Amino acid sequence: MSSTFESLSIPAFRRLWAGGYLFSLAIFAQMVARGALAKDLEGSNAALGAVTLVFGVTGLVTTPLGGVVADRFPKRLILLISNALLLASSLWIALAVQLEFVTFWMLLGASAIQSAGFSGLLPARMAFTAELVGPERLANGVVLSQISMNLNRVVGPVLAGLFLGFPNLGIGAIYWMSSCITAVGCFFFLSLPHGRPQSDLRKRSAVKDLVDGVRYGFKTWPLPLLLSTSALALLFGFPYVAFLPSVAEDLFGAGDTGYAWLSAVGASGGLVAALSIAGRAKGPIAWKIHNVAVFGFGLGIIATGAAPTFAVAMLVMLCLGAATAAFQSMNATLTLASSEPVYHGRMQSLLQLGFNLFGVAALPLGLCADKYGLRETLIVMGLSVVIVGTVSNFLYKTKVRPEDQ
Repeated sequence: MSSTFESLSIPAFRRLWAGGYLFSLAIFAQMVARGALAKDLEGSNAALGAVTLVFGVTGLVTTPLGGVVADRFPKRLILLISNALLLASSLWIALAVQLEFVTFWMLLGASAIQSAGFSGLLPARMAFTAELVGPERLANGVVLSQISMNLNRVVGPVLAGLFLGFPNLGIGAIYWMSSCITAVGCFFFLSLPHGRPQSDLRKRSAVKDLVDGVRYGFKTWPLPLLLSTSALALLFGFPYVAFLPSVAEDLFGAGDTGYAWLSAVGASGGLVAALSIAGRAKGPIAWKIHNVAVFGFGLGIIATGAAPTFAVAMLVMLCLGAATAAFQSMNATLTLASSEPVYHGRMQSLLQLGFNLFGVAALPLGLCADKYGLRETLIVMGLSVVIVGTVSNFLYKTKVRPEDQ
């Protein structure tokens, strides 16, 4: 247990972890509310995909800039500004639902603001983690950050499900709760050290920094493999998250409550996986976990599409959540460990582009689900991820010495 939580012995990292825990709790509660609200307003898989598409397109523009500013400016400032954007996106919808003038375009606008907030927050948080815990505890610090996310993938949907179950609370109350939690998270970020850049990059233009980061990411082995595997796996596979409301309702008739429980069970699997690897994921072991997890990610999506009953789908989500968390944790850890500190923010922003790509893919996949069937679409998505994992594992084995595998 001491090795599992060793990075939390650092006071500054504890504050960063607490602030991250609170903003992720707000986000995952909102995800349930956003899916339910989009389904209520428009009633189609395409609507769910459109909300995610706006998030992804906005991120494709803002995420590379987020990585540049994370390497150029104090990380605490970036965390505070980004958190303020997340607060604005949730307050907007909370007011609109409360006063009964919410429309679908407002949900799209809030998704865009939230994406801009994430574009600065996540690269800065991961680069700050590497700075605070040091190279010896890097894997542990990254996995603990993943634990906070996965813990909230359980707590957030459960809270949201409870709110949805009470007529006097509902979707609006979830957004009000999320706004309050996000505001509290700002106080933890305020108490952090400045998180100064590794060097004075501001002497150069931001465009040159961006180009330099992209060049570094695609020329420094094994970063090209890690970045491309993350981007393609998320592009083809991660849109399953956007379709969980339809999995619950259209495939099994479980409604909003079923969606919340599918999300919570998947997060439980992720939490168990993260706790299991937190004190062990070092060196070649991290690569082995990464390579196995990407296969599990694809197989879990296939099994979700093939699940005959809601009970089976819950079991599948437990395994899928574990594979997803392990893959994301190890991919981020290996990317940080394989890059110089001055590039940490930009490398994390390139990783985050995979999440934006999944947002772009969600709409066309949603249209495919409406036309050809949700089950069939999920199975094809999973097969695509398995192919990505096969190619990635082959390239890894051809580049790495046998004694390092």
